[in-house]
Amino acid sequence: MHCPSEALLCERFQASRSTVRAAMAELQRLGMIERKQGAPTRILSSEPPTTYVHSMSVTGDLMQFAGPSWREVQEIVPLVADEQLAQRLGDRPGRRWVLIRQTRNIEQQSAPVGWTDIYLSEEYGQIAEKVKNYPGLIYVLLEDETNVIIHEIEQSIKAVPVPEDLASALQVAAGDHALELRRQYRDASNNSHMITLSILPAKHYTYEITLRRQA
Repeated sequence: MHCPSEALLCERFQASRSTVRAAMAELQRLGMIERKQGAPTRILSSEPPTTYVHSMSVTGDLMQFAGPSWREVQEIVPLVADEQLAQRLGDRPGRRWVLIRQTRNIEQQSAPVGWTDIYLSEEYGQIAEKVKNYPGLIYVLLEDETNVIIHEIEQSIKAVPVPEDLASALQVAAGDHALELRRQYRDASNNSHMITLSILPAKHYTYEITLRRQA
């Protein structure tokens, strides 16, 4: 079941577009609706789900490695998302991307600590070659080179086996325990301009969070 458009909701409830968008964002946060770029908003439930979701806000980079780290770009290829890839990305099928495949390395360790597939919206593919020699965060490069401003980064983490095609590059056995990090980089209108999928072998990775109580 699909939700009416923003324009219809504004008319029905005599509300401004900003108010409707804020309400939709809250419904999405509660897990009651699903929104994807280029697709109608889907109603998932009339009540918030009973599952508990831990949500937090952070500033700066979402992941820091112990010691200096650097990327090694393995390949850059254009592609079109099929149904399976679109589901992994949380995006729509048929969308055109530039895929940047890279490893992340740290000092005093021969094996890469992770593999990241960076899906950059095709319209910004001109910056892909610059990623090879860029030492900073790629979304910062995207902002510097285009008119895109990243308003929100949504990160999800789940346990997965190391894919067979990445095992050799990561110097681990296929099927070993790993974490998959998906990050969606969105502007203020909730459009995803970049999505990353990282595979981090368990033996190289610990995720630590500090929660500090505010006065």
